[in-house]
Amino acid sequence: MKKTTLTILFLMVPLVASAQLKVGMMDPDAVLDALPETAQIEAELEQYVQEQQNAFQERYQRWLDELTTYSEQSEEGLLSEEEQAQAEESLAEQQEELNNLQNRVERQIQERQAQLFNPLLERIDTAMAEVSEELGIDFVLNKSSNTGDPIVYYSSQRANDITERVIEHLTQN
Repeated sequence: MKKTTLTILFLMVPLVASAQLKVGMMDPDAVLDALPETAQIEAELEQYVQEQQNAFQERYQRWLDELTTYSEQSEEGLLSEEEQAQAEESLAEQQEELNNLQNRVERQIQERQAQLFNPLLERIDTAMAEVSEELGIDFVLNKSSNTGDPIVYYSSQRANDITERVIEHLTQN
């Protein structure tokens, strides 16, 4: 009898513990979209991306012009074998530099994006924690992933969606 009672108690402990947990859901994309700073940050990032792309495009166009000139001169027989070899080597080096520049530009864009969005994401994280504490929520789940696929495949209508509360918290403070 004592063994049966202990077994029943061990089986019930997880049920009692889980009954005390409160879970909330939040849509981080909706929170970001609701903040006016997001549009400002996106505009600034878009301008930065455009500047970087323009600089790369100018360099790429110079390389294309040199390549076109080389091709025309080569087809017309205006270059000696030595000049052709030098031009091909120079064009290959420039192409490698362009590849490196493209990689560097992509890294710089990612760094700039993080630099611009991290303070906002930290504010959202703080607001989410404050709202969760206020509501006594133990866990907050993401309503959907970046690709739109749900993280939680089922949730009851009783689940606490704190998206609007986080938006209110951020816009009032």
